[in-house]
Amino acid sequence: MSASLRLSKPVLLIFFTYSSLQCLSVSAAENSKLKSSAQAVTSSEECWLQEKYEVVEKCRPCKQFELTSNSIPVCSVTGYVEKVSCKSSGEVYRSCHNMRAEERAFWTFEGVWFGVFVAGYIAVFLRQRILDGAATAKVHKQIANSV
Repeated sequence: MSASLRLSKPVLLIFFTYSSLQCLSVSAAENSKLKSSAQAVTSSEECWLQEKYEVVEKCRPCKQFELTSNSIPVCSVTGYVEKVSCKSSGEVYRSCHNMRAEERAFWTFEGVWFGVFVAGYIAVFLRQRILDGAATAKVHKQIANSV
């Protein structure tokens, strides 16, 4: 049983390192994607920042054709797009976020870390029981030897 507890430290260390590297690589990839797509957006396409606007089409995933042909340049930012109608500039597309997917990813992340917490708690609890048992056995042995 103590061998399995000794193995859990390297496994957890590898898991933490791997997940940290994954987070860094994903954020770096998103950052470069945002920079490249931000250069493709002109000021007329960002009319919702200066004018009053109305959302014409709700946030939807971009079609494969829109992504590959770059017919809607803002599709490459998040993979989701919504159509807005600005008062003077007319209708343009803007990038949006899929809140359901982000919420699902958040709760998955929270669930994984809660599982890591529970596994760590169980490992510490079992290790403490083993150490307490060893200390009790040592005290009993000392008492038996002194009598």
